Amino acid sequence: MRHVVLVALRDGAPRRSHWGRNLIGRSIGAGALRIAFTARRRRLNPAKTGLPVETVAIASGSGARLAGWFLPGESRRGAVLLLHGVTDTRMNLVKRMRFLNRAGFAILAIDFQAHGMSEGRTITLGARESLDARAALAWLRARLPDEKIGVIAISLGGAATLIGDEPFAADALALESVYPDIDRATRKRFRRFVGPLAESFTRAALACGETAFGIDRRKLRPVDAIGGVSAPIFILSGARDPWTPIEEARELFACAQPPKILWEVAGAGHVDLYDFAPDEYRRRMVAFLTESISR
Repeated sequence: MRHVVLVALRDGAPRRSHWGRNLIGRSIGAGALRIAFTARRRRLNPAKTGLPVETVAIASGSGARLAGWFLPGESRRGAVLLLHGVTDTRMNLVKRMRFLNRAGFAILAIDFQAHGMSEGRTITLGARESLDARAALAWLRARLPDEKIGVIAISLGGAATLIGDEPFAADALALESVYPDIDRATRKRFRRFVGPLAESFTRAALACGETAFGIDRRKLRPVDAIGGVSAPIFILSGARDPWTPIEEARELFACAQPPKILWEVAGAGHVDLYDFAPDEYRRRMVAFLTESISR
């Protein structure tokens, strides 16, 4: 995508009018987001987790049948729902599954619709995935009715817990690298690659999402929803994250109700925060979950 735009605007190509640049932005922006919305389906082998996982299937209000892995835990220790980021799968969560289960927590990790081995054709940046998150939470409550449930949700996963027409009734919520609203998140990514065309790209891409996939961008605003969460919240963000800057994490934190914790991971960009600081991540996360969901 970046190379196409550069050819159009540099290397001796004729200078285009503002209208022409907007047209390029609209056309390429819409095409780029159509690619971004395409399902990321892949087959996952539970044997590669090295864990005695139970493979489960969960019916979601998104219309998809969700694939997941479940691990039982210690009685009254609590259960943890793990929700991955965009284009990832539950396989990316195996390291978290391992240390959390060793700490005694029961675990459910799912693939969102249009990801991994779950059904679905279109990634919707949280719109349909919010229904998946609620379906997974309901499944875990039915499976372990006597346990409190915490959630660790990364990027798209965090957005999916916060947005949606129905409240997300977890007992604790850890949010990693979550965007505050979809307009800013999209504009920031385009600006990094196409500079002054970012605004045109953003308008086109989000309009494409609304018309082609029925995504209401006005609802994709976690920052407006986080204040309605009454459960304890733990916000994690890389202090050098270029995609979800630390200022946006601070904004989410300011809008959240107490009790709440903010961990600015020094030196971390837009990376897997567990991989970046595993010892500190384990210490902080187990402490948060123990205080919030263990009886």
